[in-house]
Amino acid sequence: MVQQLPDAEVVFRTWALAQSEIASLVSTRIATRLPNSGTLPFMVVTQLGGSPSADEALIYEANLFIDCYGGKYGSSNTKGQPDYAQAYDLAAKTIANTFDFKTPTKYTSSGNEVGVIHGFYSQSGPTRIEEPELGLARYNIEVVMIYGAAT
Repeated sequence: MVQQLPDAEVVFRTWALAQSEIASLVSTRIATRLPNSGTLPFMVVTQLGGSPSADEALIYEANLFIDCYGGKYGSSNTKGQPDYAQAYDLAAKTIANTFDFKTPTKYTSSGNEVGVIHGFYSQSGPTRIEEPELGLARYNIEVVMIYGAAT
């Protein structure tokens, strides 16, 4: 039977929700796009690309771009209220948890296996990104997640 590579964004989201420092800040608010008028803080995960691992078959290295937002959305045509401390805290705790990851771990969601994470390495960040049109605080980190199929 041919193994299919799991969705890197789903695997990362499942991992992030299993980290108490991250989940305590965002609850389940991690997705692949920022919602309109959602509750903040919020994390957006986007896979920018990746490549097969040179060291091992069926292992993939996904380049992930992770945006951490903080603040409050504006209402009645008012500007949002950025909270840079909140956004930075989420980004810093996320990068710290990727740095501290040591043991390959299988992750499941709703009883279904989603994949195995073998490790991470940091590419950049946290980096503050100004977005006056949103009126929200935003920090970005980039990590490479080394992962594969759960079976």
